[in-house]
Amino acid sequence: MKYFEFIDEMAKRVKMCFDKEVSVEVHKVVKNNSMEYDSLIINEPGRNVTPNFYLQGMYSRYVDGIGLDSLVSEIVQKYESAYDSEKYENLSLDYADCQEKIVMRLISFEKNKKMLEETPYIPFLDMAVVFYFLADNDQNGIASIRITNEIMNDWKTDVKELYTLASDNSKRIFEEKVMPMSKMFEEFNIDISKIRSEEANRIYEERSEPYVVTNNIGINGASVILYPDMLREIAAKLGGDFYVLPSSIHEVLVVSASENVDEKSLKKMVEDINRNYLLPDEYLSDNVYKYNLIYNSLEMIA
Repeated sequence: MKYFEFIDEMAKRVKMCFDKEVSVEVHKVVKNNSMEYDSLIINEPGRNVTPNFYLQGMYSRYVDGIGLDSLVSEIVQKYESAYDSEKYENLSLDYADCQEKIVMRLISFEKNKKMLEETPYIPFLDMAVVFYFLADNDQNGIASIRITNEIMNDWKTDVKELYTLASDNSKRIFEEKVMPMSKMFEEFNIDISKIRSEEANRIYEERSEPYVVTNNIGINGASVILYPDMLREIAAKLGGDFYVLPSSIHEVLVVSASENVDEKSLKKMVEDINRNYLLPDEYLSDNVYKYNLIYNSLEMIA
C-alpha cells in the first residue's frame, strides 16, 4: 500500500471506530525547522484541544509489518485515554489561566522564517526564542500549543511579557541539568565512542571533556542557556570563559576556553553532528559561541 493510500485508509478506519458524531481529518502540520508532517486529527464537538497523530512514522511501522488494525487501535486508545483523566475536558485557554504554563524554546531563525512571520519571538544571536503554552507534562510526554501572533493579540499581551513569564516558568518547570558528557551517556547506557565524530574525539582527547547543558527531561533543553544567571553559573563550574556548541534544540555542549582551542575545529565538530547525527527538526545552528565572563556576554565567533 502506497503512502497516500495508507493515509486515506487510516482516516476511514479511525472514523469507523466512533459511533458518535466525530470528524477525522488529515492536515499538514509545520513543525520546527519548517518540517512538514501529516497529522490525523479527531474532532469531537465540545472538545477544543485534540492530540495530533503523525502518520509518517506510523507508515514506517506499517511497512515494517505492523497491521493497520493495530495502528488504528493505538490511535483510538490514545485519543480516549487523553480524555479519561478529564485533564483536557476543562482546559482553559484564557490568558489568566495560562500565564503560569507559558514556556520558551530556542530554535533556528534561518530555518523557521515562515513560521516566525506568524509567531511572536525574540531574536537571539542567529536563533529565535519562541513561546508555548504547556497543556500537559507528565510521564506520557508533553502536550503544548505554540503561541501565535493571533493568540498573543487575543490575550492582549506582548512579546516582552511573554518572555518574562516564560523565563520564570521554564526554569521552574524544566530545571537545568549540567553534567560532564560521559556522565550523561552513562545514565542512558550509551557507548559515547560509537557516536562521537572523529573531530569530537580529537577535541575530547586534547582537553577536559565537554559538559552537556539541558533540562531535566532532555527535550528542548537548549533554551536552558537563556535562564537567568545560567551562563555565569556555567562559567563558575568551568573556571571562566567557555564556548557554546549548539548540538541540537535539546541540548548544547560547553567547552572551557581556558586552554588553547582551535575554534575552526569546534565549528567543524558542530557541523559534523548536525549533518550526521541529528534529525532535521532537531537542528539548531552550525555556529559556535563564546561566553565572556567579565562582560557577561555571549557572542558568535567568526
